[in-house]
Amino acid sequence: MKNKRLNFGIILFIAIGVVPFVAAFIYALLYSFGVIGVANKGFTTEFWTSVLASGEFFTSFLYSFLIALVAVAVSVGGALWVTLKFRKRLEQKFLSFIIYLPLAVPGIVTGFFTFQLFSKGGFFARLSYQLGWITEASQFPDLVNDALAFGILLSFITMIMPFFVLLFLNVYKNERIEELSILAQSLGANAKQVTQRISLPILIKKTRVLIVLYFIFLLGAYEVPLILGRESPQMLSVLIIREIKQYDLDKISEGYVVAVMYTLIVSAAAIVLFFPRKGRMYEH
Repeated sequence: MKNKRLNFGIILFIAIGVVPFVAAFIYALLYSFGVIGVANKGFTTEFWTSVLASGEFFTSFLYSFLIALVAVAVSVGGALWVTLKFRKRLEQKFLSFIIYLPLAVPGIVTGFFTFQLFSKGGFFARLSYQLGWITEASQFPDLVNDALAFGILLSFITMIMPFFVLLFLNVYKNERIEELSILAQSLGANAKQVTQRISLPILIKKTRVLIVLYFIFLLGAYEVPLILGRESPQMLSVLIIREIKQYDLDKISEGYVVAVMYTLIVSAAAIVLFFPRKGRMYEH
């Protein structure tokens, strides 16, 4: 009975998750080579050559990579600090509610709120004007649609840091880190050694898969970069949608080239990160 349920679950997963993904990838691949498409006339590498020559994909990928890396690093670091410093206080119902609240807000809403707060015509710009700190809107610093992606980073951190706080709190409890810390202190370890050699290694090791998955998620995020990002460079998902929705039919095929390249890079990274670790686990 258990085998039947397991087989049914695998078949259902393949039907719902794998088949649509593979079908979409094959469609994008064929479109990128001109095999299918409204204006395409047959197999060609013209669109791939154009994308590779322009260098826009690599600029966009590096830009997206750095934003996702900084957002995840700050969120994970901040969540670790909050968890280790205030874990007992966070057990209170009110504080738990405050942590859960940002998780209920969709990304597009977070991006909209950030824009309304930090744009040159937003709340803080108006407040600065009323306080006499600025005399016109143009004097307010660029905090959205800016070169340093401040607005995007702030929204990403607001979205994912609460999740990591809750995740680390759960791991801290399930792995009985409190008891291990007391044991280490009884053997002569100080607070710094307990944190560096017990708490942090356990928390990071048990959550590293989710950390990497969230990095991949932010790498392909769309709504927040669309609202808060610049026209150039753009994050990958915004670049792909922009190319696919252009009136120039050649640009549509180039958009599919970018989509295929992004998919291949993410898939290869996932294979490298996850498959070897599974193999080593069985060796022991």
